[in-house]
Amino acid sequence: PKGVMVGHNNLINASYGWISEYRLNSMQVNLLQMASFSFDVFAGDLARGLLTGGKIVICPADARIDPQALYGLIDKYKISLFESTPSLIIPLMQYVYDNNLSIDSLELLILGSDACPVEDFRRLLERFGSKMRIINSYGLTETTIDSSFYESSLEQLPATGTVPIGKPLPNTEYYILDANCNPQPIGIPGELYIAGKGVASGYLNNPTL
Repeated sequence: PKGVMVGHNNLINASYGWISEYRLNSMQVNLLQMASFSFDVFAGDLARGLLTGGKIVICPADARIDPQALYGLIDKYKISLFESTPSLIIPLMQYVYDNNLSIDSLELLILGSDACPVEDFRRLLERFGSKMRIINSYGLTETTIDSSFYESSLEQLPATGTVPIGKPLPNTEYYILDANCNPQPIGIPGELYIAGKGVASGYLNNPTL
């Protein structure tokens, strides 16, 4: 919708980053596809599913906000990779926990597209961390969907605040700069600049932006 010109080379780079860092070639990818096709995450779902020889199950619109229906789809189709917002994942996993349901097929749970409170992430790790990888992803359309991801043990998780954005994906660099674009020392606030092969070429018909 913003007219971001993401090229095939950008998406290919992101795809190989996911395959490598999420270890998708070591699992059977059965992905429950949640995002609207007008949202950049949809392109990421296609890449993660199809480029690994996996399966993509399209989630019906009326099931997206229904934890019971979502669990039914995960169980029926043996979903192994699930990505959505914290506001959707937290109630779903609470439903699974409260009802003592089996979710053994799920190998990779990805929270993205919004900030996640540390308390919620800690609860997920405590309850499900021994059964699956739980990742917080970060990125924006202009840098091809995802730019970094965070994965942590309970011991290394921050005490409070929001979950960190983690380390850059392959061929991506992060810089914290001041107002004059000078690098900031460790611990000094600044603005995040993202560089690398994920950066799109610009905005369609809007070169000044």
